[in-house]
Amino acid sequence: MENMSDTIPVQVAQEPTSSKVVDPELETTADMTCIVTDQSRVENEEIDFEDYLRASFSYDKSGRIPVCVEQIIEKIPQDCAVLDAGCGTGNYMIPLANCGKVKSYIGMDVNEGMLYHARKKAGTLRSNESITTDVTTLAGSLLEDLPFGDNVFDVVLLNQVLPHIVDLRVFDKFKYISQMFKEFNRILKPGGVLSINTCTHDQLSAVWYNNAMPEACEMLKTRTPEIDELKELIEKAGFTDFSFSKDNEPLQGENYWRYELCFTESYRSGDAIWSLVGDEEYGKAMMSMKYGLREERDTFDSIAHSTIEKTGHTTQIFCTRV
Repeated sequence: MENMSDTIPVQVAQEPTSSKVVDPELETTADMTCIVTDQSRVENEEIDFEDYLRASFSYDKSGRIPVCVEQIIEKIPQDCAVLDAGCGTGNYMIPLANCGKVKSYIGMDVNEGMLYHARKKAGTLRSNESITTDVTTLAGSLLEDLPFGDNVFDVVLLNQVLPHIVDLRVFDKFKYISQMFKEFNRILKPGGVLSINTCTHDQLSAVWYNNAMPEACEMLKTRTPEIDELKELIEKAGFTDFSFSKDNEPLQGENYWRYELCFTESYRSGDAIWSLVGDEEYGKAMMSMKYGLREERDTFDSIAHSTIEKTGHTTQIFCTRV
């Protein structure tokens, strides 16, 4: 079993009041807890708009799946070290650990509820002798300096995270995103791959239930940088060699097309937009969707499919650290 000093240097605080230091005895096959600073915890609470702890226990049940996995596996180098930044419940962990190209995987998230489920998946993988990937989970925030050394990762993944680190209280609402990309540049090796999955504003509008909640959808758009704006932020952080592709696979997998599931709380926990809708708009949306499914289901279904085919459901971005 390899020591952390032989793989990825992770800075771990020994006590809440101590500074972060590298622990050479820490092994990557143990799930790690990195102290999230008080200031960062306050900032997370201030900008959070979703109850992540509550959502974590229904997130996988909602049908959430990892998307663009084949593209990611094709893009990453052999024997790579991967950071899954904002890993949630760890849905990308299993396909990456099984692909045969990932030497070490660290899934990092600030929410203990999400990490609870990611750790269960990590434990299952570690008990499988056929899996050679060194799998780890780590508690950490994307709002502060990342607890890793320089030039240690070959790949950083950022999947559907961007709206959750936007600060609407300040003029530069994307300040944390800019800071995060600079940190990604620091921890990636030269030539390292940054993989981002996000949604364009058109793709957000194309989601069939978002159409019934236009006010909430607009709020989600204010938290989601458009592609041109996002590309500029990434370029300023020192990345190049961009590729962009739209993907039609829904984030909820086949459950996306099981329309009546939207009337269950477990399904709604799988998409952050439900945390932005107000009571009045929520009531109107429920009535509108029930009517459409009951009285005009064929038209409802046709529109839902055609809009996704036109815009795609998500956008996959790859770029390279200079």
